[in-house]
Amino acid sequence: MKSLLFLPLVLCGILFSGCTKEYNEYVTPNQTIFADIAPGDWQLIGNNAYGYTIAMPEIDNYVNDNFGIVVSISGGTGTYEAIPEVYDGYSYSYTHTSGSLTIETQTVDGTPGNPPEDPIFVKIVLVESQP
Repeated sequence: MKSLLFLPLVLCGILFSGCTKEYNEYVTPNQTIFADIAPGDWQLIGNNAYGYTIAMPEIDNYVNDNFGIVVSISGGTGTYEAIPEVYDGYSYSYTHTSGSLTIETQTVDGTPGNPPEDPIFVKIVLVESQP
């Protein structure tokens, strides 16, 4: 009878004493860059939008092709909203290329409207990913 009780204990010991898995993860830190856009910095782009180009030496060809680039804007309240965004009848978007990032704004009906009258604070996060 004792041997019948001993057998399940041995089986449980074998089942629950499995190998410990070890994970060696390398986490690459993201890079955050801040920029400010003054009201007079906006330039008319074509006939339908205002834009401002930020010089970004951090965005080289490799970063442009392989990283995620996330842009958020704030009107100075400390609250950042990720773009693309529609706020108060204006849409905000961005494009990036090696060496620069351009933020654009236009009214939701596709006309340029007026550029923002208050400073815009920009947060740009470069997120490394595996190609």
